[in-house]
Amino acid sequence: MRFDVPFVPDPDYVALLAANRGRLASVHFRLSPETPDGRLPGCGDATPEEIREGLSALPGVTRLGLLNAGFHDPSVLSEEGLRDLIFLLEGYLAAGVLDGIVYADHYLLMALSDAAPDVARALVAVPSVNSRPDSAARAVSLLEYAAATRFQPANRLVLDRSLNRDTARLAATVTAMRRAYPDLSIGVLANEGCLYACPFKAAHDGHVALSRLVPAPVGPELREGLGCLRLFFEERGRILASPFLRPEDTARLEGVVDFCKLGGRTREPAALRDVVAAYLAGSYTGNLLWLLDTLEALAGRLWLDNGALPEDFFERTDGCAHTCRTCGYCADLAASLIRDRGVDLRPLGGR
Repeated sequence: MRFDVPFVPDPDYVALLAANRGRLASVHFRLSPETPDGRLPGCGDATPEEIREGLSALPGVTRLGLLNAGFHDPSVLSEEGLRDLIFLLEGYLAAGVLDGIVYADHYLLMALSDAAPDVARALVAVPSVNSRPDSAARAVSLLEYAAATRFQPANRLVLDRSLNRDTARLAATVTAMRRAYPDLSIGVLANEGCLYACPFKAAHDGHVALSRLVPAPVGPELREGLGCLRLFFEERGRILASPFLRPEDTARLEGVVDFCKLGGRTREPAALRDVVAAYLAGSYTGNLLWLLDTLEALAGRLWLDNGALPEDFFERTDGCAHTCRTCGYCADLAASLIRDRGVDLRPLGGR
């Protein structure tokens, strides 16, 4: 399996990627600390100069800049408001280290296409997985809308994670997409461990985008008090019902999809190396929560031994109807496998 992975210009991490360059479908990265995208600022966001220098060590690997914030201040969408962003993109293009952008706000894509047609023609425009392409019809529509701009048509797309452990529906979706886009590279998001069909996602993505404009209550405080982390902590079975793919599971999708995307770019470089190395190896010994975006926030409190999951875990949960309150499989398994680590941290939730 090939992987789309986060890029940060940490020397040890870059060395890992360079040594496995043939396994990389692409890398994705924040264009600059000031550029709005789909995540809150992380640890030591790198400067464009540092990113460009680091990317030069990965010749031949597709490099994608993230512009996947859910929305932008309308004033940003004017030609004047886009000036700094256009200048930033031109710098990456001049250095020869940018092949495309990943976007979520179609207003931004249209505005960039109008304001900087030469920049647009030099880049592919890839719809973000945050656009929830969970069916062939939705995925193809997103691709068609992008192709109607001056940007180059997308050559890849990551499908919604709800398809990860629903292999019959995933295979049917991929087959239908290939009829419309036979050369498209299709992937899935492997290590996102949030709730299945997360009911907080639309508001969370909006809060992240809003935080660039005004102070907003995003991050672990809101997720712990009212959101996904509280539900995971109170109902441990939801952890196993999350449609993540373990490193051991990705090989099951060989021949169905072309690559797996890995998240985690806002984590410390050492943690990111752990995540990518585990998926490249196809196995992991340790706390599974540590590998998973969202759930890594609980790794200090809870322990889930990756090796202790049953050999038929993937098969048992493949095609799950997610009627958790009447099924009980994940809840029973979580009760037997997930243990509290006894770490005295601020409690989650209000009850």
